Amino acid sequence: MDNSSGHKFARAISRRKCIPAYVLNDLSSRFIINTRPEEVKSIIRIFFHIETAYWFYLDFHCVENAQLKECTMREFSYDLINHVPQLKQYLAEFDKHFDAWKQYKRTIGTYGAIIIDQTMKHVLLVQSFSGRNSWGFPKGKINQNETPVDCAAREVLEETGFDIRPHVDPYEYLEKNFNEQLNRLYLIDGIPWDTAFQPKTRREIRDIQWFPLEMLLTAKTESLLKETVGQNVNLYTVVPYLRAIKKWIHDKQSGDGGAKQRNRQRQQKQFSQQNQSQYQEYMQLKKGKITPKNFVNQRKTSVRYSRDILEFQENQVKQGRRGMTVVQSLFGHREQRPAEVYKPPEVDTNSFYSQAWFNFSLDTDGILELLPHEGTYYFPTRKV
Repeated sequence: MDNSSGHKFARAISRRKCIPAYVLNDLSSRFIINTRPEEVKSIIRIFFHIETAYWFYLDFHCVENAQLKECTMREFSYDLINHVPQLKQYLAEFDKHFDAWKQYKRTIGTYGAIIIDQTMKHVLLVQSFSGRNSWGFPKGKINQNETPVDCAAREVLEETGFDIRPHVDPYEYLEKNFNEQLNRLYLIDGIPWDTAFQPKTRREIRDIQWFPLEMLLTAKTESLLKETVGQNVNLYTVVPYLRAIKKWIHDKQSGDGGAKQRNRQRQQKQFSQQNQSQYQEYMQLKKGKITPKNFVNQRKTSVRYSRDILEFQENQVKQGRRGMTVVQSLFGHREQRPAEVYKPPEVDTNSFYSQAWFNFSLDTDGILELLPHEGTYYFPTRKV
């Protein structure tokens, strides 16, 4: 957004009814002023605190006071930054900072769970509060210094009220890259149908329902789901995982016998197809039929199973990679550094000593007596 559009946005903000000062005082003291100093050194971190304040404003202030008006995150951020003296330095390039934060958010990984019932025929989906037709698996963005399992457990608990910690296996998950964002979902099965699900957050989850897996996989899903749910559904983030979920359930029900062999054959097939596809794309790129940008965008990452990822990584370590040394295969490419000249540590000879040499004195006369001289065995006295 250029400066002219930024000024137009600022003027539009000034013309509309702003958030009352007493509300901004409460929000700034809760989420900005009293935070740790290192949290307000980066404008990216500041916007995350502002986002938390924004949801608090919608969930509590607007609910308790009907006179308060809802606003967008951009409008709210501008008002709060303009209200806090320590943050006013960011107003000059507000749109630039806000857009950079939005772009950064799209790269943060999301973690959640695929919850399957005891019959292994239904999966649990949640409906977003903001999108009436949007359904997906319970998940959310990972926080700073948070582990993937902790993030998944926290998000599922917030959105469904169900604690997956007693059921989660850190090595059982499906993951997929959506553009630059990693989306990992842990597989949780055997959950009773009559489990009570209740969101713990406001204005985030509108509804929670079990969906038949086979219905989601059928060709006439839209009409069947509309009859079941009563409205059109958007399953953009769900559809890529359905076949992988069905295969995982099939392997689990059929037991472990022959599973490794089937996984190995599937990996070999995927590897062959990937190489063939990349070769064809390379030839098209070489002939100028596609641009490098399109060449990157055309690559689609499929859903990956955790056990397959671990086995593939182990095989890479064992077998090495073509054109790589053993060290490079194990530890990756590292920049060659020039050999450093060894420098012995400096020792203070006036204060450093060993107990064995304490109070040592050199007997020079005794040493001279030991040296060969005239009158000894080595040098007999000469006779005149």
